[in-house]
Amino acid sequence: MQGDRTVRMALLGGGMFGGDVVLRTLEDLERCGIAPYLGRVGLDHRARDVARVAFRLEAVGTRTQGTAERVARQYRDRVPGSAPAPYWGERPWEDIFARHAIDVAFVATPDPLHAEPAVCALRNGAHVMVEKPLALHLREADEVLRLSRERNLVVGVDMHKRYDPCHAFLFRELVPRIGKPLYGRAVLEEPLEVSTKTFRWASQSNPFSYVGVHWTDLFGHCLGLTPASLHAVGQKELLASWRAEGAAAPIDAFDSMQVSVDYAGGFRAYYVNNWINPREFEGPVNQEMELVGTLGKIELDQQYRGLRATIAGVGSRTYNPHFTSDVPRIGVPEPSSAYDGYGKDSIVVIVERALEVLLGHATRDELRGTYPDVESARPTVAILEAAAVVAARNLAFLRAGQGAPFTARFSEEGVELVGPEGEGGVLYRGKPY
Repeated sequence: MQGDRTVRMALLGGGMFGGDVVLRTLEDLERCGIAPYLGRVGLDHRARDVARVAFRLEAVGTRTQGTAERVARQYRDRVPGSAPAPYWGERPWEDIFARHAIDVAFVATPDPLHAEPAVCALRNGAHVMVEKPLALHLREADEVLRLSRERNLVVGVDMHKRYDPCHAFLFRELVPRIGKPLYGRAVLEEPLEVSTKTFRWASQSNPFSYVGVHWTDLFGHCLGLTPASLHAVGQKELLASWRAEGAAAPIDAFDSMQVSVDYAGGFRAYYVNNWINPREFEGPVNQEMELVGTLGKIELDQQYRGLRATIAGVGSRTYNPHFTSDVPRIGVPEPSSAYDGYGKDSIVVIVERALEVLLGHATRDELRGTYPDVESARPTVAILEAAAVVAARNLAFLRAGQGAPFTARFSEEGVELVGPEGEGGVLYRGKPY
């Protein structure tokens, strides 16, 4: 294939990320191509080869008609000449792939529904970018990996924290200077609105799978870690008694989870997550990290980036314009803004890797390890799946006054639930990493 071609895209999901970060990134790709954004992610040497590639959003698929039509309309309003078709229903991707030839699909559906549209896209010959987590179960990740390999298709997971400049500096410049890493702690706490209003699917996931995935991926990827064992506990108090407007029952989901993972070689990480931060908290999220080694210690407060404002009627708030920000376009007839930030960078990297295969410059296997691929996502999926089971078992035992005796063990043979006699079992057979 030549570099002068049009890449046809489909967006599946129009919620908090799909209808914002992903959609805004696709707008810039259709308006300007991908070349202007490659320097930020170390791919500027590819700019000339892909400068003539055009992008077109063919379709948007969401669960409801109103959302699909709204997202498509907003896109048309911001991108002159665009015409994405809206689709809706329980599986809108089936209609999209039946009616359109799609080159790259962007999956931003709810957490429990990432694997199914990704598999559908792969079976129809499309490369895939999927929001984190790749899946909640290893068997789903296995199917995605199998199809990706068999059909020479790129599947990238939107792990944008890898592209946060603070993280890049921390792991590239500081971690090599603290000796052998001994232990780490990572916190990410989301607002209550996320679990009670934004997402209707909180009971099908948990705060660790939703945001703890960022840290398990970051630590695992940047430190080259292999999980060995896991202990997890969680609390169900607030959401278990929450009565959302129009809801028939409370939300059966963990308010918070604390997961300890021991890795081969002795490193231990403690992951702390919730999605019940009160509305009055000063930042959109609370996040921090600590890494301790034999020769030093690193601490990073990512919630407070040095920018705080106190405004009447609003209160004190912290801001993170590094994630995404609008950049007003100069000299255009209509007021509009380009989109910038590390939240966009990971999407750009995945699209460029897919282009390498589409243009015949490389195979999927030749690109392995140069983006957040399925192989790097599988250990994280294994940790997420095991943590959900272990935390649920431990909560039941804690409520019965029997402590929190369950753990999970990872090995070449699979993932094993370890508990009191007769209470264990095999969660997954086969190599989980």
